[in-house]
This record gives sequence, C-alpha cells and structure tokens, in this order.
Amino acid sequence: MITLISFVLILGVLVLVHELGHFLTARKLGVDVEEFAIGFPPKLFSIKRKGIVYSINLIPVGGFVKIKGESGDHADDPHSFANQAAWKRAAILSAGVGMNFVLAIIALSVGFYFGLPQALSDNMGDVQISQRSIMIVEVSSNSVAAENDLQVTDEILTVNGVSMENSDMVYEAIDEHRYDEMEFLIARAGEEKTINLTPGNLEGYEKPVVGIGMLDTGVVSYGFFESIGQGLKATGIMAVRIVQAFGNLIGTLFSEGRLSAEVSGPVGVAVLTGKFVKMGWIYILQFMAILSINLAVINILPFPALDGGRLLFVGIEKIRGHKLNEKVEGWMHNSGFILLMGLIIFITFRDFMRYGGGIWTAIKNLF
Repeated sequence: MITLISFVLILGVLVLVHELGHFLTARKLGVDVEEFAIGFPPKLFSIKRKGIVYSINLIPVGGFVKIKGESGDHADDPHSFANQAAWKRAAILSAGVGMNFVLAIIALSVGFYFGLPQALSDNMGDVQISQRSIMIVEVSSNSVAAENDLQVTDEILTVNGVSMENSDMVYEAIDEHRYDEMEFLIARAGEEKTINLTPGNLEGYEKPVVGIGMLDTGVVSYGFFESIGQGLKATGIMAVRIVQAFGNLIGTLFSEGRLSAEVSGPVGVAVLTGKFVKMGWIYILQFMAILSINLAVINILPFPALDGGRLLFVGIEKIRGHKLNEKVEGWMHNSGFILLMGLIIFITFRDFMRYGGGIWTAIKNLF
C-alpha cells in the first residue's frame, strides 16, 4: 500500500508541476484558462473563481489544465490561445517542460544539502562525507570474483578480518595475498556475507587477481549555495544522458525494429518506486528528479501530441507566415496520441511479463 500511495503521489507531483507551468504562463501572458484539475475525471468536487474552474477528480494521477482555444477554437477571442503570437504560444507550450527541470533542480539541491550518495574523489573541496563504503562496480567475466558470487554493488567491509578504509587498501591486501585464500566480508542488500576465494589467473594480467573494480563512495552533503550549484550541474548531466539514451532507443527501434529491454513503463516505475521508498526519502527525491527530467525530455520531443510536437507546428507556422490547416494538425496530434498510447500499452504489458509475480503478490496483499 505504501508503494502504491508513493507511486501515485510522485507521479501526481510530476504531472501537476508540469501542468502548473502551462497554467501560470498562460495567466501571465493574458490567455484565459478554463479549468485546472487535480486528477482525472470523473469529477468529485469543483469551485469556480474568476472564470476558472478548479476541480478535484476521482483518478488521483496527475492532473490537467484546459486553456481556452488550445484546440484552435475561439480564434477571434483576444484572450484565446489560438489568437496569440507565436512566441506566446511557444512560451506556454514549453513552460511545463521548464517546470519539470525546475523541480529536478530543487529536488537534487535539497538532496545535495542533506546528503546524497556519490563517488568520492580527492578534489571534492569543503564537503561533509558520511557512510563511507567501498563498492564493487565491475566484476570481470571468467574471474574468481564471478565464480565465487561477488556482485556489482556489493560493499566490501573487511578482508581477512581487517577493516578496509578505501579501495586502495583492498588492492594492497589482494596484492599481498594473491597466492593465498582470502576472506571477504561484504554487505549485500542490508545483509552481511562471507566469501572465501583465492586470486586466480585472468586474461590480460600477469599475476593472479580477484577480478573486481571498486569505487569509494559516501553520502556527501554540501553547503546551501554549493548544493544549488550541484543541483544545476547534476540536472544538466542527467538531461544530456537521458537525451543520449533516447537517441540510442530510437536508433535501435528503427534500425533493428525492437524496443530495448531496459525500457520500463508505469508498472516498472511503480516497482522501482517501492524499492526507493524502502531506501529513504533522500533516495525518493533523487528518483523523482530523474523521473521529472525524463518527463521533460519526453515532452519536448518533436512528436505530435507532445509539447515538442506542438512547438514544432508553431515553428512551421512562423516560417510559412500563416497558420496550418487545423484539421490536418488535429489529425496528426490525435494519431500521435494513439501511437503513444499503443506504445505505453505494449511497454506496460511487457512490464507485467517481467515483474508479474511480484506485482500480483503486491496486489493480493492490498486486499
């Protein structure tokens, strides 16, 4: 139940912030808004103030804003979206994406202020570091590490009963005992486990090795202003990587006719939400920031029915010097929406196939 509530709240916040961007920008630019809704119909409760209907609906996932003339109607009304200059329409359309980026920056800045897990380096400056750990980030195939069940994300606590302070100490211990049996005490998913192994031969190495790559990590917290800078930096880096990932996804889809196995839909996100909820609120903030950036990147794509698709049509209209045929534009947006819904249904079905057992168990536990 906690996972379900958390999933609804996180998704609701992301969508509401997005729609709030459209709402506030439209109001600021003098464009009439007919309705601002929390959730989706059927309607539970509504009030009307200054010509705007504020409603609360039954389905508690996100919300929507209905802007006057957004479908091309009311073209003669000076306060209609359809009667605005291209730059105003572009500003309103892009405001939702902008708000999602703002939300990500705020969430990550708060996270960096209170402390987020990250890789440690020698030139991190004046920061507070807690919960230091040595994490395995690579396990070579055909190595003794792989044969003895050492896994990526395992934390090394001790080697031969000696506490390890950093990865250099682990490498030194391996070098010193490369011909002897070694005892590794690791932490995995909150549980400690002892693994005994003897370094062995591995292609590319002259001497026996364990076959692992390690990284020193810790929970790092910054000062107030520096945390904002880190939030901006992290948001930019994530946005670039998400764009690259989408580029690879689209390339694979068109070149090989298949969808990458790593792509998850609402069901996969719900499963991940449950995992992050168990880890703590800082991790939820980090997860929410990533989802918010994803939502921003997806919406800015020049695809019909998305904000980016509508921006594309505004740009084409500006270049041509006159408006496009409303019926043709409407048909393209509707077709794009149908394609997106089909893709979401397909990904959701695949998520059920992947996570099915765990999902049905969770559903049964609700009743």
